[in-house]
Amino acid sequence: MRLVFVNVMQELQKFDSTAYITQPPVPLAILNSATPAGIETALMDEQTEQIRYTGDAFAFSVSTQNSAAVYDHADALRSAGKKVLLGGIHVTVCPDEALQHADAIVTGEAEGVWPEVCADLLAGALKGRYDGAPTPSERMSPVDYRFFGSRRYLTPASLFATRGCNRRCSFCVSSNHMGPYRMKPLDVLEQEIDQLSELYPGIFLQFTDDNLLADKNYRGELLPLLRRKGVKFITMVTVDQYCDASLVEEMAASGCIGVAVGVESVDDDNCASMNKYQNLSQPFRDAVRHANGCGIQTAALIMLGLPHDTPARLEHTLRELQDVPCSLYDIRILRIYPSTSLYSEMLTTGEVTENWWLQKEPHGDCNHLLPSCLSVHFRHRNFGAMELQRMALRYTSELNRMNRASIMDITRIGSRGNGFKLAATVLYARRRAAGQARRLQQQVEGAIAAQQALTSCAAQ
Repeated sequence: MRLVFVNVMQELQKFDSTAYITQPPVPLAILNSATPAGIETALMDEQTEQIRYTGDAFAFSVSTQNSAAVYDHADALRSAGKKVLLGGIHVTVCPDEALQHADAIVTGEAEGVWPEVCADLLAGALKGRYDGAPTPSERMSPVDYRFFGSRRYLTPASLFATRGCNRRCSFCVSSNHMGPYRMKPLDVLEQEIDQLSELYPGIFLQFTDDNLLADKNYRGELLPLLRRKGVKFITMVTVDQYCDASLVEEMAASGCIGVAVGVESVDDDNCASMNKYQNLSQPFRDAVRHANGCGIQTAALIMLGLPHDTPARLEHTLRELQDVPCSLYDIRILRIYPSTSLYSEMLTTGEVTENWWLQKEPHGDCNHLLPSCLSVHFRHRNFGAMELQRMALRYTSELNRMNRASIMDITRIGSRGNGFKLAATVLYARRRAAGQARRLQQQVEGAIAAQQALTSCAAQ
């Protein structure tokens, strides 16, 4: 029996600036370690290779964005007599849908139930649905990164120290469905750091945790460990953590050279509407300058299409952000994920397209032109879909503009934290994001002009 773990990316690679920074699919390595010895395993990762299906059974991790593509692969494989196993966050929230395309699905965290799934697979007696449970801290074991072989990822030293999130943002799925907040034992984490340092000498670590520093006691032990190991690292932080000057200084002293910050909006009413109360009344602009002085690059995550956005407000916000010296701006349009309270509310009012992730034909005039992170599947009271997309592209191109000053600033921040490799990665992502946004903006503006011409002709 040959079981192949498959990582399908497709649309996620087309434009999304964070997707340029390719990284190993660590959850698949965890399942590989939990696979019984009687099964031969392999990995196919669309980030680094063309997908070719050679094996007896195939396991996919499904997100909402890639669900339609995964289902197409799964249906073709099952028609060819192969076994298909589906898991991941989208399967957890849409199990009945996923089961139509699989021989078996796994909801929740799969590693605890995975040996049972594999035993049934070998016996030819898959049950159809297996419900995983949150893995307790004491049962977390080190990831074996040799599973990824010689694949070339831009940030290969990817790891996580915590699971879950103690925040409850209304647009987020994982914080509500992937179990309580848990911390990996520090001795287990240290083994992973040692392994990554051996496999990738001199590389910085990338923590992919939703909220690495949420537990004050744990971070009080984690940061000294990182400092003692002498590693450089990047991570995500919440706005309130980022605006805590003493915490940022402690992070920098422990080797932090970059953070991604979930800003979403500079307007408190928008943040409150998304339950992001930790963002309210925070001095973000001052915090960016402080982080820059500490040698920490800042990637600001901004979301357009929030309830209180208007054309005038977004114009004002764009001008305001142009004076905030973030190293990278990652711009997305609000995504209405299934199972969230936001999806339920907007479905009731008809403001969101039901099951938008399954549509074969692009919904909206410009969705066929743009990557998934900028598609629009809902109705906004103050914007047409194309106007919102054009604004998102303007944000991306103008806030990530490459000029001598921005290049010098990013390089200078890198020199303070001895993070030149990250500075080069940021410059690469920034240049690519801005360039693609400008090209896509021209296409969208052409589509808007064509639509206006048709409307004018119809009126005459």
